[in-house]
Amino acid sequence: MIRDTSGQDIPLTAERPWKNPRLLKRAGLGLGALAFVVWGISSWQGTHAVDASVSLSRVNIAQVERGDLVRDLVVQGKVVAANSPTLFSPAQGIVKFAVKAGDLVSRDQLLAEVDSPELQNQLAQETALHSKLSIELERQKIQAKRQRLENTQKADLAKVDLTAARRELKRAELSMQKQIISRLDFEKATDDLARAELEYAQAVQNSALENEALAFETQTLQLQVDQQKLQVEELQRRVNELRITSPVDGTIGSLAVTQRSAVAANAPLLTVVDLTSFELEAAVPENYADDLGLAMTVEINMGGKKLPGEITAIAPEVIDGQVVARVRFTGGQPENLRQNLRLTARVLLENRNDVVLVKRGAFLDQTGGRFAWKLNDQQQAVKVPITIGAVGLNQVEIVSGLKAGDQIITSSAEALENAQIVALRE
Repeated sequence: MIRDTSGQDIPLTAERPWKNPRLLKRAGLGLGALAFVVWGISSWQGTHAVDASVSLSRVNIAQVERGDLVRDLVVQGKVVAANSPTLFSPAQGIVKFAVKAGDLVSRDQLLAEVDSPELQNQLAQETALHSKLSIELERQKIQAKRQRLENTQKADLAKVDLTAARRELKRAELSMQKQIISRLDFEKATDDLARAELEYAQAVQNSALENEALAFETQTLQLQVDQQKLQVEELQRRVNELRITSPVDGTIGSLAVTQRSAVAANAPLLTVVDLTSFELEAAVPENYADDLGLAMTVEINMGGKKLPGEITAIAPEVIDGQVVARVRFTGGQPENLRQNLRLTARVLLENRNDVVLVKRGAFLDQTGGRFAWKLNDQQQAVKVPITIGAVGLNQVEIVSGLKAGDQIITSSAEALENAQIVALRE
């Protein structure tokens, strides 16, 4: 009899899959592979249209907003004396200094004296000539008075002769009527009257002409005296200027020559520094030279204190890539100022109200201010054309291409060079 295999079979209990470690491991590996495939497909779908990608940690992002743009410039400057006159020798001579370099001086204090014998001698000669002309003028006035008196006397005598001739003619007329005198005597009396009238008229005219000539000669001599007086006054002024005094309250900056040196006329002698008037001499980069203007507002920083000022002068030339501008303190002279003291100044070039602006960044230099990368909702930055306006120290005006609320990349990166769309990754 043939027996079946039931005796060899062993009943087994079926195991649950979630309790099998090997099955769990295989399932975990499969799920991980599936997730990786899904992530890869998602990443490919998100980046297949971009030109490059960049990490958010490597770029700076700023938001476009509307506000006031202050276009300014921060420069370094040094304090210089606004008034430091150089005094010159008024004439040739020997200079004798009454001060030395560094001395404090007050206004009208004697600083130096120039000994000029030539100028002194010239003044004495011109003074003597003025005295001589003055005496000649007085003599001319006396002579004119005498001559006028003689002219008047001649005219008066001619008038007396005229009166006598008229009386003689009247007597001749009466005698002629009575036939006491002859016709010849009567005609002689008539001729004498005519001669007397002519002599009187000529005497009056001669007196007037001589008086005019005397007045002209006196006036001419008076003008010579006045001219000589002006000459003496001019020389006296030059002699007085041989005593050189301080024009301001200050200090002696430097001596151009040594004590008791022979100097020529108009040679520099010394410099006086006015300690009551200081200005700031600021060096401005030449690319901002066209933006500078007189009376432009300046904010000077002195020890953390803001002092108002304004530009009073701009140099016409560029030296070492810089333009020198003079800044005056408009709020009063501050205390404790020293020459060559270094200060920082903020020049307010322009102030624009209610404009679209964004934080200034390296993207301006990278694109020349013609493009910007604007963020969208898909973690991407899209290159858009823009137009910039005024550029401030910290902000730049956006004329077109962006609006308030937009976000852009303000830094520069190599990935942004030629990319139109850039993916942003964490």
